[in-house]
Amino acid sequence: MVGKFHFVGLAAICWAIWKTRNSICFDKKMIRSPIEIICLASSFISFWAELQAEEDKKVLEDGGAALKMAALSFHPKEARADDTGLVLLH
Repeated sequence: MVGKFHFVGLAAICWAIWKTRNSICFDKKMIRSPIEIICLASSFISFWAELQAEEDKKVLEDGGAALKMAALSFHPKEARADDTGLVLLH
């Protein structure tokens, strides 16, 4: 069963992709990893949680934190010496 929280998560992912796309296209900023998009989505979920009813707020805050922790578990702790921070998209 799809609940309202799934739609908030989906909206956060879509919004994070859109904001990252605009940043790349218009501001000429690059991202180092797709994990940055997931972390941005988790920040949207945390922000939007503040706008929800008290009983829904905790669920969204926990979901955003879990998403961020899962994404960061895949992120290297330190960049390699030859990492220049550029990501080329084709």
